[in-house]
Amino acid sequence: MGETSQSDDDFWNTQLPDRRLARWISFYLAFQRTTPVPETRTVAALNSVVVVIDLDTPVRHQVADSPLATVSPVVGLSNTPMTYTRVGRERGIIIELTPLGARALFGLPLREVSRTSVRFEDLLGARARFLREELREARDANHRFQILDRRLSSWLLDEPELPKSLDRSWRSLTISGGAVKVDDLAERAGLTRQHLATRFHREVGLPPKAIGRIARCHHAIRLLTGTNPPPLPRLAALCGYTDQAHLNRDFRLLIGRTPTALLRPGNATDLYLGSLISLRPTPLTGTNLEAGRPLR
Repeated sequence: MGETSQSDDDFWNTQLPDRRLARWISFYLAFQRTTPVPETRTVAALNSVVVVIDLDTPVRHQVADSPLATVSPVVGLSNTPMTYTRVGRERGIIIELTPLGARALFGLPLREVSRTSVRFEDLLGARARFLREELREARDANHRFQILDRRLSSWLLDEPELPKSLDRSWRSLTISGGAVKVDDLAERAGLTRQHLATRFHREVGLPPKAIGRIARCHHAIRLLTGTNPPPLPRLAALCGYTDQAHLNRDFRLLIGRTPTALLRPGNATDLYLGSLISLRPTPLTGTNLEAGRPLR
């Protein structure tokens, strides 16, 4: 994927990881942007783990009790939107990790970072500091992506993985847009529903039903921002909502916007849907959304 410029100084450059890393990493994004006046933004509910590596002093600040760290945050899975403000110039890298990748990289159950954020350095220590310096000294975005592939390959490929039954369950929920029943996942895993739900919540970070709900919302967003989006009542039916009111309610709870408000010019919502890229690598094009890129 190529670079998208917003001005002479601002850009977002997205890249898929090395093929060997596709199950662990959804996408990389190198960015540089300047916000001349304070802007409030919302990060929508996440069914993946987002890592921000700041290459300059960050200009983000949390709002109220929103759990967004201000320096190189690792943002865990969340079933509620999170709000932050930004102003000034910022430059950095965003990595979206699948639960499999986050579990291998950080070596801890993802419930410990769900619905919150932790400094990258607090989780990886000297490795995080070394990687940040390497990325700062890189020639350009493509060089930074090469560094990420090299370092993350050495850190991820031989690390303990998320149990296969839980990884398959998360992928099934994500691919199906939340259409798979938890009872069916438990049967495939050879576990009781309660045992699966307990292990899933601990290792992935949210209960299976919450992941399914987020996946359904993400599926609706992809249809809504794709070519020839269906009318909202039809969209609700296609995605398994009871009716349009149910669709609107879930959007408000998970994104902080209604479907109509999400598409308005000037909307300030960051959506991370890149987990679908590593599962079904079909580029998404739409009004304001590209595969593997937050909506800005």
